[in-house]
Amino acid sequence: MTPKFVPLVTLLAFALVASACGGSDATTTTASAAETTTTAAAAEGGGTIVAFMPSTTNTALAEWARGVRETADRLGYQMLIIENNFDQAEQDAQVQQQLGAGDADVVAYAWWPADNEAGVASLQQLYETGLPVIQTNQYPFPGAEQYVGYAGVNDTLNGEVAGQLVVEARDWLVDHGQELSSPGGNAIIIGFVPGYQAGIDRSAAAIPILEDAGINVLSQLDIGFGPQEGYDGTKQLLAKHTADGIDLVYAHNSALAEGVIQALEEEGFTPGTDIMVVGGTCHGNLTYLEDGREFATGMQAIRLEGTMTIEAIHEYLTTGKLAQFANFIPNPPVHSPLYTEVNEIDTVEVSGFSVREICVY
Repeated sequence: MTPKFVPLVTLLAFALVASACGGSDATTTTASAAETTTTAAAAEGGGTIVAFMPSTTNTALAEWARGVRETADRLGYQMLIIENNFDQAEQDAQVQQQLGAGDADVVAYAWWPADNEAGVASLQQLYETGLPVIQTNQYPFPGAEQYVGYAGVNDTLNGEVAGQLVVEARDWLVDHGQELSSPGGNAIIIGFVPGYQAGIDRSAAAIPILEDAGINVLSQLDIGFGPQEGYDGTKQLLAKHTADGIDLVYAHNSALAEGVIQALEEEGFTPGTDIMVVGGTCHGNLTYLEDGREFATGMQAIRLEGTMTIEAIHEYLTTGKLAQFANFIPNPPVHSPLYTEVNEIDTVEVSGFSVREICVY
């Protein structure tokens, strides 16, 4: 089949280089007549951008949608956000329904798959419309890069940052006289739902860092996104591994870490003293980071991710090119003020946004 969206196909060869080093060279192609018309229409007055995404009942996703809507409004586009309940079959049906509607006002798609691998077929169908598709939040599944550009988090980076923070937390325990359960310390991981690419990438990046530092990863349980799942998952792993001794917990985000901390305290642990908890990325509540029960987290500016997604779409629609295939938001570490000389909660910023502005929602 002859590709209809020619410009993004040429980005495939560039994808691995750009995603690894954030290359700045513009990628350009010659647009077809249909694509030139679409670009001109977008430049003159917008049109509708359709975003397919999991449910905004998740507060982080609601922040992403906030960034999307604010940016689309600023740039003159209408937004249609179609949500699913983290269900790829439901999302596939929504894609079919939207494509069947034949809405001539649609100029581009934003794609946040419920399941990165299982969603490739729907992604290909969006690509075959000839309109640009920008994937967000989960980096395109290997082999699917030809269908999209990318704007959003780098979950490999997020996992690397978290892994380094867990090592720092272990070293803090040692430096303050805490006896570890094994020579390098024992850790458990409380992760996102099974099969969710962000969680897969985070653990794949973090675990080698932990192992290289001599930390023994006892178990990982993939269970969800929020405090209740963090609580339930920790209870399960404590029942399995308390006899082995647990020194460290890596939760994929700070909402999970909140539940982790509650479960640990119920079982007689003192987070911040005899056990350390790291949240992979901030999510909604800074209380545990402020009081030291959470050692550290990463500052994932998910509202900025929504902004970047629309800006990438706008860049392509108005110029016919993307400066780079992958546009990543940063993820600086933020430690609890109990463990640093400088209060990073008050000093770390991303694109002019403070920790409190980005992480509390």
